[in-house]
Amino acid sequence: MLTKLPTIQDPLEQTTIRPNPVTDERSLELSVVVITRNEAANLPRLLAAVEGWVDEVVVFDSGSTDGTVDLALDAGARVIDCEWEGWSNTKNKANAAAKGNWILSLDADEVPDAASAQAIQDHMRQGARTPDGAWRVGEVNRLTQYCGRWVRHSGWHPDRKIRLWPAGAAQWKGAIHEDLKFDGPVACTRLEGLVHHYSYHQRADHLAQIEKFGKVWAEDQKARGRTTPLALVGLKVAAQWVKTYFLKGGFRDGRTGWTIARLSAWATWRKHARLRALHSAVPLNPKRILVSRTDALGDLVLTLPLVSALNRKFPGAEVHLLVRPYAVAVAKAAMGVTEVHAWLPEHAADANGTGATYIRSLSFDAVVFAYPDRDVVKACRKARVGLRLGTGRRWHALGRMTHYNWDGRKDSGGHESWHGLRLLSPLGIDADGAFHDECHLAVPIPDQASVDLLEKLGGSPVLLHPGSHGSAGNWPAERFGALALQLAEKGHVVAFTGTGEEGLTFDAFLPEHPRILPLFGQMDLAGLLFLQSKAEVVVASSTGPLHTAAAIGTPVVGLYGTRPPEWALRWRPIGPTVEVVETGTFLQDGSLDIPLTDVSEAVTAITGRVDRE
Repeated sequence: MLTKLPTIQDPLEQTTIRPNPVTDERSLELSVVVITRNEAANLPRLLAAVEGWVDEVVVFDSGSTDGTVDLALDAGARVIDCEWEGWSNTKNKANAAAKGNWILSLDADEVPDAASAQAIQDHMRQGARTPDGAWRVGEVNRLTQYCGRWVRHSGWHPDRKIRLWPAGAAQWKGAIHEDLKFDGPVACTRLEGLVHHYSYHQRADHLAQIEKFGKVWAEDQKARGRTTPLALVGLKVAAQWVKTYFLKGGFRDGRTGWTIARLSAWATWRKHARLRALHSAVPLNPKRILVSRTDALGDLVLTLPLVSALNRKFPGAEVHLLVRPYAVAVAKAAMGVTEVHAWLPEHAADANGTGATYIRSLSFDAVVFAYPDRDVVKACRKARVGLRLGTGRRWHALGRMTHYNWDGRKDSGGHESWHGLRLLSPLGIDADGAFHDECHLAVPIPDQASVDLLEKLGGSPVLLHPGSHGSAGNWPAERFGALALQLAEKGHVVAFTGTGEEGLTFDAFLPEHPRILPLFGQMDLAGLLFLQSKAEVVVASSTGPLHTAAAIGTPVVGLYGTRPPEWALRWRPIGPTVEVVETGTFLQDGSLDIPLTDVSEAVTAITGRVDRE
């Protein structure tokens, strides 16, 4: 293990260098070079695999915030902080910083097996050049894992890449799917063994990569003055699917092969659609936008990143929300919303008449169906709203959208907010993960009753919300009661929130303690938001009040199962302080079998108070 050294500043490169310990540079033979940004989940696997047979690992990091740098340093890597300049330029700078006579270029999610490691060392022993002067380079064979399954066909295997060459012999070229360009003749050897490529953990990772690469490709093609006729795009999409699924044997990879073929075709469509949009003389620029989310309260909160994204993209536009009447109070607390509209029962009862008339009266030129409510979809189509963005995976949506999204959400591994943001891609808005740590709700001005209630509590409470309306697996009521008693005995003020009906159900599990207060049915939504804003922490299963608390900025502990579609990968709260406790086991009634100690420890980690007595 190499010793961790302090950061120093390199005056020539104007980058932050964290070097290896002092060593004879001439003794370095092999440098592994990795470019990273938030690769904490992958990098340790690679670092462990190369330990003991490489002379240095150079990690060229572009702003990681997930602990990647510390992990690399602890493993003895030399870390260089750098600005991202595209794949080719960044990789070339990283290679130039290496001290070895040979470069082994690997991605953070790649791992050479033992046979590959031996073949790499054997190759280097034969020298940098052949007898006739050609550079001796090594080509590895990658085997890619897709959502937990190894892909042996679909055009993904064999996947041969030149990754080993003498230092200084080559430069990366190209904006995307970059290639190595050598300064002389090359003799390429296919090395034994495999480099395991842990590529996409969830289907959402693949979708995100499609957008990332498609954007770079389209911008590069636009700069070159290229475009593609629409008819040719259709042929390219069909050809890509046929090639991947049939010609490259994707059908032999089963369901995984089908998914890869479908998304490969989708990737072809998306990159050409981006290119055509860049060439469009009439960019989409709506002035009055309606975001429709007429289902549950938590779903509405997870839609609010769409509002933020629309405001950033169109700063002069009005962004409105359409919600059910019960959710109006929360919608009015949403940041960046021009006006809130309630979808009333009479609108739904006559979507083609009353509903369409109502929508038409509001004069929107775009509507985003974050939830494709059948009646709202029909009303907006009848009202002839110019841009209608929504899913194509509902029968009632077909023929009623102007722009479709074809993502499946149930088990994709993508967050609900992220999938919602993907609806905005026709407007030139790319989905990213920046929304996770943001506050999207403002604290409403409290009425006197809410102020009095807070005063009655005598301090910032821990709020426990034991109800979930059956939207997801819940934690057992008796464990909520046991948690309350444990926290109260440590000195916390604990209050239970929920409806009056939930209070009647929970009454048998309510502990008797002077610092435990039931507040079931004692406040409306606005009052709940105010109380949550003053809380130490809110604990709940996946339910609306958990999401409202997180979106205000209050610390929360969310309780989740690990199986789709209720899992935290999709329904995790968004906010600056979110802890999730998960379980893969369930009780007979479907309740979450999370130990009391796990939840108690999560609360203590947030509050920092173990015992006040």
